[in-house]
Amino acid sequence: MVAALPQTRSESVADRTKLIEAAAALNDVQQQLIETLETETAVKLFTARNMPQANDVQRSERRAAIQFALRASADVPLEVMRLCAQGLELAATVAAHSARPASADVQLGVVLLRAGFDGSRSSLEGKLSSFTDAAYVTSVVAEIARLSDVTIAATRAAESVVKVLPA
Repeated sequence: MVAALPQTRSESVADRTKLIEAAAALNDVQQQLIETLETETAVKLFTARNMPQANDVQRSERRAAIQFALRASADVPLEVMRLCAQGLELAATVAAHSARPASADVQLGVVLLRAGFDGSRSSLEGKLSSFTDAAYVTSVVAEIARLSDVTIAATRAAESVVKVLPA
């Protein structure tokens, strides 16, 4: 919303250009978040858990299907984390080029993106103990760490520009 406001920090063409680019990128992030959240992974997991397990072959197929469904369910919070990190990086750009009176709105956007990131991270970390593939868990843990570093840096960058005075 702030990126689409007509007033910029310095009223320069450069500020307006940066905000237009950020607004387009943030709209893309928003659309991707909606699509990611609409993914129906619970149905896959429910179906896999209800597969027959009368013999060794069926039990093996069921375990494989459960692991596949769990990976799909882990992909959702991981993608939300990626998109929130991307949004936070864009928030720093919006904060740097938007009008100062919009700082509180930028700060709210940063807080909401951070909450989405943290909630998704918590959800994903809760699922990791369900996986049997140690290499997959290791790769997810590394990605969580990488995205956390990006998120911390982007949050600090945005917050350093928007200093809202306490009420």
